[in-house]
Amino acid sequence: MEEILMKMTPRELNKQLHGVCVISITPFKEDGAFDAKGYEKNLRFIMDHGLNKSNATIVVGGSTGECGAMNTAERKEVLECALAVCGDALPVIAGCNSTNVRESIELAQHAEAHGAVGVMALSPYYYPAKDEECIYQFYKALSENTGLGILLYNNFEVMNIDISINLLKRLKEFPNAVGMKECTPAFFKMTRVVQEIGDKISVVNGHGEFLEPYAAMAGTAGFISSMSNFVPDKAAAIWAARSTGDYARAKAIRDTMVPYMDLAVKYSGMGGEYKVISLLKYITDEVGSCGGFPRVPCVPLTAAEKEEVRGVLKQLGL
Repeated sequence: MEEILMKMTPRELNKQLHGVCVISITPFKEDGAFDAKGYEKNLRFIMDHGLNKSNATIVVGGSTGECGAMNTAERKEVLECALAVCGDALPVIAGCNSTNVRESIELAQHAEAHGAVGVMALSPYYYPAKDEECIYQFYKALSENTGLGILLYNNFEVMNIDISINLLKRLKEFPNAVGMKECTPAFFKMTRVVQEIGDKISVVNGHGEFLEPYAAMAGTAGFISSMSNFVPDKAAAIWAARSTGDYARAKAIRDTMVPYMDLAVKYSGMGGEYKVISLLKYITDEVGSCGGFPRVPCVPLTAAEKEEVRGVLKQLGL
């Protein structure tokens, strides 16, 4: 397949983040190998059902993409596949999470060389960064070593730290820091983050459809969406309503997905993010796209769980 590269300045990425930020899963084969053909099917399904450069971006190889289960070479391969498939139709952001800054920089530089429009990175998370200077120095090193726009990433569940507003004010001064995936557990804090850094940083609701359209009313630029792997049309419709201020319609569309949300919350409580990834992959397969197999330490759903999921899909009309 022919690779069509699309590059974007950090300020252009800042504007592009006003929309749906798809969180991409990574299909694997049963033996654990990356399924490139399956991934192409997955990405085309997303683009064929309403998400494109007019209303979206896509993060490839992030946490939900099982970055922690891949080595550096595999992560580069997955990104290159996405860039080749998406071309100029859907802007690709490279997930650059790592427990060491050198790997994050290597991934960011690879992304820049191959045509990604930006990078998203969680600061090193092996130990909780209780000294905020650790987080600052990580993003400083990343900023100094790539020209791409950077999405800061606050994920309390993984980092066990809720990045403070004071630190975010410092981080926003990096010239290529232009976005933020905000997964704070405190909704009020999300509203304050928008107020304090939203003049330069496009703050993206990191809890996705679960907090829509409430996060829109808080002033967030857009929302992440892992559901776009299996209902991209729903995410596009929520954005269309949200972006025109029709919050009642956005909520009505969002509420049609409550049966899935309830199940995702249940599975998260049972097995954390690993269980939710397995859920996402199975549902994506069931709607005719390709989720593929999870890779250890993620394990496939049991037969009983699959039956439960199919019941929810029936409720959703999928």
